Amino acid sequence: MNELTYVLEAEPVLPMDLVGWGSLALGLLVAAVWLGYLYR
Repeated sequence: MNELTYVLEAEPVLPMDLVGWGSLALGLLVAAVWLGYLYR
């Protein structure tokens, strides 16, 4: 477990704000496309 936290701290990935908003936008897009397909 300590090795995993060390790897996560050693690699700075994308900012969590960008990841959160990106995943929110992607989820809304997927939901809109699914609803459009469902009610066509």
